[in-house]
This record gives sequence, C-alpha cells and structure tokens, in this order.
Amino acid sequence: MKKKVLSLLMAMAMSATLFVGCGSAAGTDGAASTDTAAEETTEEVSNGGETVKIICGYGAGGTADLVARTYAKTANSLQSDYNFVVENMTGGDGFAAATFFADEDASTKDLLVFGYGLCYRHDLGKTYQTEEVDFDRTAMKPVGTVDDRTWILYTTPDQTLESILAKAKSEGIKMSGGNPLSDCHLELGSLIALEGGKVTVVSGYDGGAEQKQGLVNGEVDVFVGTTQAAQDEVEAGTLIPILAFSDTAFEGFTTPDGAITVPTVVGDAKAPELDASIDFSSCILPAGGTLACHAGCDDEFYNDMTDIMKQVWESEDYYGWIESVMLNNFQLYGDDAQAFIDEACEKALKAYDNLK
Repeated sequence: MKKKVLSLLMAMAMSATLFVGCGSAAGTDGAASTDTAAEETTEEVSNGGETVKIICGYGAGGTADLVARTYAKTANSLQSDYNFVVENMTGGDGFAAATFFADEDASTKDLLVFGYGLCYRHDLGKTYQTEEVDFDRTAMKPVGTVDDRTWILYTTPDQTLESILAKAKSEGIKMSGGNPLSDCHLELGSLIALEGGKVTVVSGYDGGAEQKQGLVNGEVDVFVGTTQAAQDEVEAGTLIPILAFSDTAFEGFTTPDGAITVPTVVGDAKAPELDASIDFSSCILPAGGTLACHAGCDDEFYNDMTDIMKQVWESEDYYGWIESVMLNNFQLYGDDAQAFIDEACEKALKAYDNLK
C-alpha cells in the first residue's frame, strides 16, 4: 500500500549523439536546461529544532525530491535538535542549485542533494568544455549516500531491445530521460555508440512523468529512468523494462503476466541482443547521489549530520521506503563517499570517450 500511495505522488552535438531542445523546463532528475532558478518551498510540520534546508535541484515529485522529503520526514521524527525542510531550486538540471549552494557562506547550515550526474557534467565541462560550469564540486562535502538507483531502459510493449538496436543502427532512436551528457545519456548513448548506432536526446520535459508520457505518446523510442519512475506502468503493462544498466540482472518488477527479470549489459545476465564481442562495462555508471554540507562547515554540524544520517538509514521508515520503490540500500559516509564520487567521475569520462 505504501508503494501505491507514494507512486501517486510522481504524477552536445557529437557524431554518435544529437540534441533536440523542446523548450525550457524546470529541472528534474534529468529533464531541464534553463539558466533561471525557480525556488519552491513546501511547508512542512516543524519539530521545533534549528532549521536545516535540504536544497533539491530537481522538481517536486521526482525521485530525488521524494528521497529528500522521505529523508527529512524520517530525520525529523528521530530527533529534535534540527528541523529539516526541503526546498526545490530548479534550473539547469541541478546546476542552478549547485551554483547557489557553492556560493553560500560555508557556515550556512544547508544541505544539498548532490547527484552523481551533476558531478559527471561538472567534470566533463571542466575537462572538455562541454558546457559552462559556474561551480566547483569541491565546495560540497558529502555527508553520505542517500540515493542509489539502477537506471532502466524502458520502451513500449510493441518494441523489443532487438528492434530498438536495429533502429538505432539504421536511422537512430530518440530517448527521454535527462539532458545531453546526463548520466542516463552517457550510459545509453555510449552503449548505442559501441553498437554502431546513434541516439537523439529529446530534452525539455518537466520531470519523469512527462518523460514517460513522451514515450507513451510516441515522441521518443525509449525512456531511461529509475525503477520507481515507471513501476506502476510496468505493472499495468503500458511500458516494459528491457535493459538494466547494472552488472547483475534486475529483479523486482511485476507485469500483468507476473514477475520478470530484466537483463543487464554485462556478466552472466547480459542481454543476448547485445554484441557478445563488446565489453559494455564502461556503460555502467553509479546513479543517485549524496547529501552534502559545505566544505569548511563547522565540524560539530557535520558530525551531527553524519550521526543523523546513520539513524535515518537504521529506520524502517527510510530503508523500508527505499526498498518499496526498488532503490538500493547503499551506504557510504564522509571520505568514503567522496572517493566513490571521484571514481564514478572517472568512469563517466570513459563513457564520454565512447560517445566522442
């Protein structure tokens, strides 16, 4: 029942990749490209503690937003020293919020939803000048991981992975789910490039709901999203998951015909439609992100945030919800979380080399 209630809340040109802009939109988990930040604060019940804003650079109702709100609600129920509230600050697919956060004084007691995809685009921009980057990611100090997800390739029931690959090679396919060089695009785009095909990224959708609808309406051939994003559509049979960007097969989806296993891009469960002679391991990138403090923030505040995060992860209100939407219980803190981000960014640069 919990899953159903929460589900209702969801309501670069390169030789191998094209970019189609469909107008500006508010930033979401990978669906915006605008230079203007739009702030939205939702009133939440206070527990009487010192207010700490969790700044989320993606739209309300998306996976990152729901992770932040579930985290805040759980944290507020476990202690009374701090009152966590979520503020959506959309624009530039997370760039507006990151720039705002990096420019704040380090003593400001805010947290940032610090997604891996944002870090990938930061490093690509700094290394290859793929886009202008107005912040330095070292200004963010990860407290720990709060969101670990498996990207899934979805299509409509009248299509298959085999037909999608054939179309990509013959005329190219269109995808929704992120902007050019988002982690969704780096994974699918690099895979299709290795297969000898091409992908057009259709951007401008305002969030995962519109990205899914673009697939349903036939505006795109595929949608790359989280497990949570299309869980209900898979159960209803209107969308089908055809590939998991993971090293193990993904289990957990239920269709009208029963439970299914989604093949992956490498290993024993590698989809047979993929070229057996190609190593697609570079197409798997960590997805999700951390909550971050300001680098140079007060040590006592940082330690408090770490202790609270560990309490949140021990609470069934949080890990139970994570499991209900088929996200992953993956915990790293402090320096370990930072090292994980740095390694993931190196993988993203390799995926970009496939695209180039």
